[in-house]
Amino acid sequence: MSVARPQIWTRPSTVAAIYLVASLVMTWPLATVIHREIAGDLGDPLFNCWILHWTGGQVLGALHGDLSALSHYWDANIFYPAPLTLAYSEHLTPLMLQALPVLAATGNIILCYNLLLLSTFVLSGLGMYLLVRELTGRPLAALLAGFAFAFAPYRLDQYAHLEVVTSQWMPFALFGFRRFFVTSRLRPLAGGALALLAQALSCGYYMAYFTPFAVAYCLYEMAARGRFADARTWRALIVSGGAVLLIVALFLRPYFHVRGIGEVGVRDPGDIQQFSADTRGFATIAESSRLWGRIVRAMPRNENQGFPGFAILVFAAIATGAGLARTVAKARSSAGARMPRWRDSLAVALGAILVLLLVVLAEVLITGRTQPWITHALGLGRDPATRLLVPITITFATLLLVSPVTRRAARGVPGSALAFFLCAAIAAAWMSLGPVMRANGRRIGPGLYDLFYQWVPGFDGLRVVSLNFMLVALFLAVLAGLGAAALLERRPVAGRSIVVLGILAILAEVWAVPTVTNVRMPAPGYAWPPPQVADVPPVYSAVRELPPGTVIAEFPFGAQAYEIRYVFYSGFHRKPIVNGYSGFSPASYARIIGPLSHIPSGGDAWKTLLSSGATHAIVHETAFLDRDGVEVSDWLRLSGAREIAVLQHDRLFQLR
Repeated sequence: MSVARPQIWTRPSTVAAIYLVASLVMTWPLATVIHREIAGDLGDPLFNCWILHWTGGQVLGALHGDLSALSHYWDANIFYPAPLTLAYSEHLTPLMLQALPVLAATGNIILCYNLLLLSTFVLSGLGMYLLVRELTGRPLAALLAGFAFAFAPYRLDQYAHLEVVTSQWMPFALFGFRRFFVTSRLRPLAGGALALLAQALSCGYYMAYFTPFAVAYCLYEMAARGRFADARTWRALIVSGGAVLLIVALFLRPYFHVRGIGEVGVRDPGDIQQFSADTRGFATIAESSRLWGRIVRAMPRNENQGFPGFAILVFAAIATGAGLARTVAKARSSAGARMPRWRDSLAVALGAILVLLLVVLAEVLITGRTQPWITHALGLGRDPATRLLVPITITFATLLLVSPVTRRAARGVPGSALAFFLCAAIAAAWMSLGPVMRANGRRIGPGLYDLFYQWVPGFDGLRVVSLNFMLVALFLAVLAGLGAAALLERRPVAGRSIVVLGILAILAEVWAVPTVTNVRMPAPGYAWPPPQVADVPPVYSAVRELPPGTVIAEFPFGAQAYEIRYVFYSGFHRKPIVNGYSGFSPASYARIIGPLSHIPSGGDAWKTLLSSGATHAIVHETAFLDRDGVEVSDWLRLSGAREIAVLQHDRLFQLR
């Protein structure tokens, strides 16, 4: 008798290898330049490299005996003399710890960054695979779900933002919580809590956006299993949640301190709305997609490219349709006495009205308006999407009263994983629209996010609300896996082929090979920055040898493309700089940027430079146009600065 051999996708290690190969292919040719070129552009990736380099350097310093390094962990070396400048943006501590062995062994921060980027694809896929395999018991469906999350189209738009694509701990957290509720063992709960902690500390946005869904998932599991009265379950959840909260609070202290001293931290509602999604963002994909980049572009603008992918939507729709059909069939099979004909007819009429109202809502969500006669008849006027919720709710509530079948079907919702993840996807999509929902540029109602902005601490400091697109991708990937499982259950042989084709379709939709590396950021009014950053300019080696107490100012001053590079190289020389780039900038920087930008001259600019605390200055003469760089060097000499080194096209001056 022959024994069936397990498929290759049943072993997590093999699955991880599959995702790794796919990641290398889908990001090609990154693997060939992984040690010297940065994935994406030379903007935020350079900044994130500096964060990893600074925090990693502090930890390595402590490990080598300098314990004081940790006391200055948050006092990073940008925006001198402002304190706690690491807290102006993400601290990326879990990513730093992940890359620390490579950084210690090689000192190559570019290699560390690129390895971390690749790991987000692999771990996102593996985490989703484990979660959906646990939910469905079908490894092939779980494999598809992993591809759906690891290569969600939204990632194309965030290729240059490591903290955004670092979403891999979300499915691991849900997987750990699921295993806890299935087995009642504490080890999976600890793993889930650790994953939640890693996610919260990897990206502050996801700490705020994902945590409510993680809590909701635990409540769903308790409701589905009737464990709300189980004291042991509550005790375990409270202890693990409290431990996560305590550690997160320790990392949040510098951020609250920065807010408390009035430097930075609060976003204006208009600023938040600018980075919120329009509903048409769900029909917009990044231009780098070879398949859809010129077609699926309903509203191309910054942070508004959240197209979920046709293949993923199809499998999610299959899951929804199969679940709905199963629920209705079960409700009908347990039906009691037949309803009177008039109630049956009324239920059908109410169902038809509900469908029509949902069609009108869909029109509003797509176009931002509906037909004038419908607007007048339903009294929609301002905020039509919100106003439509009233007749929809009334119609559905009446249908529940009239139809026993509908009531029985509705009772099954609290115990349905499909219903939870579908509702979660809708809620995340709603959150992505920001404080005020807009469709096609038109206001359609207040957003769910406005409640969090007004009442939940910290939400008023988060600008890019559309990052909820990643949570939409998370929940749709689960739904896609459930859809694949439904196909495999119904048609095992044909379903297997369809699922494999679905995986290929998911990859085809995000095919962007060759992916870009080292894309330069423009510097209006200045020369283009050099295309390479791997080789440290000699001037920074000289700066590294300067004595303690050295503070550097670099020119051109205030040009963002160059400020990012100064920050990047400061991770190498580790001397404080008065320049900087981050999510916020302190008042001390705002005071000096005007006099020192462009071509500084005269005594007032010199006094401003000295008041900044700088002891040395670097002039990158070739960064200026024409002879502007030479003029800056001449100004420093005439003001009393002493030139101490000329290294290639960079001049190093001592100011005092």
